[in-house]
Amino acid sequence: MTKRIVRRLAPTILLTALTLAAGFPQCQEVSPSIPHERNGKPYVAPILHPGATKPSFTLALSPGTRSKSTSEFSVGSKVRVTVKMTNITDHAIDHSGYYSDAGDMAYSYDVRDEDGQPAAKIVYEHPERVMPSPFWSDIPPGESDLDQLRLNMVYKFDRPGKYTVQVFRHDPDCLDENGKPVVVKSNTITITITG
Repeated sequence: MTKRIVRRLAPTILLTALTLAAGFPQCQEVSPSIPHERNGKPYVAPILHPGATKPSFTLALSPGTRSKSTSEFSVGSKVRVTVKMTNITDHAIDHSGYYSDAGDMAYSYDVRDEDGQPAAKIVYEHPERVMPSPFWSDIPPGESDLDQLRLNMVYKFDRPGKYTVQVFRHDPDCLDENGKPVVVKSNTITITITG
């Protein structure tokens, strides 16, 4: 039953994600009439609150994983960072999206080398073969969710040195003066790639 629902909803969810990523001025509300399950129970995503005067969440970035904080990685290793998304509103916020090998696809990155130049990105020969997995979740008021991101799936990190990392995420609850979702930025961290 759940697989049929996911297959039926996948095109709608993908279209919504692409619309938000493209920065269209209208933020669509999540329809409460679309049923799906989470943990074996019926789940309806919270309705978005576009037009808020301040962002609905903060982002705190730290090097390493949830269980091991490290800012030093060797060339060819898995370069992981953890982002903590905290709901700062009085209502639940939607945290649904798609996971790829790099992590939650709602995040964008700014990774720079010691000279301040953008780090080299990996170019995949067949990006159309990437099959992201949908997930549904929300974050209650005042609570946080942790996401682990694998930067080495996006950037090469084939040269030793220090890199600065910052992540971004669109906030459909808060629109700018042009009617587009504001972009919430994390703090900037420094990681070291060793030979």
